[in-house]
Amino acid sequence: MATNIQQRNDQRTDDQQTNDQQANDQQRDRLRDISESDDTAIADLIAIRVAEAVDDSDLDAKTFGLVNLAALAATGGDDASYLLHVSAALDAGASVDEVISTLTAVGPNIGVFRMVAAAEPLATALGVNIAAEEGNGGGGSRE
Repeated sequence: MATNIQQRNDQRTDDQQTNDQQANDQQRDRLRDISESDDTAIADLIAIRVAEAVDDSDLDAKTFGLVNLAALAATGGDDASYLLHVSAALDAGASVDEVISTLTAVGPNIGVFRMVAAAEPLATALGVNIAAEEGNGGGGSRE
């Protein structure tokens, strides 16, 4: 078996080996950036995947973002996921009221506990401080 591997390696041209090494270097760099929580690298990868998913869907970008928010509420998504999909929905034309209404619309289906658990990361993604008392900065700034 080692002989077969050696024969295959011998058959490769120098250009192929150079291209393979460059691809390996790029893959290594990408994985290192991800493992080091490089915000730009992670955001780029997520943006590509979301854009691909929207393109593959028959939903418009706004509806896609709102549907993903409903799924996050149902499954207990993390803060970063809420931020991603709230931003995408708002950028696609959803209003803050539509984002909040998505949570209240799925509430009866996902249960009170999941709806309550989703309220805080949703508020954070909207820039709303739900701990603030009325009149002391509790309102959202994204509208």
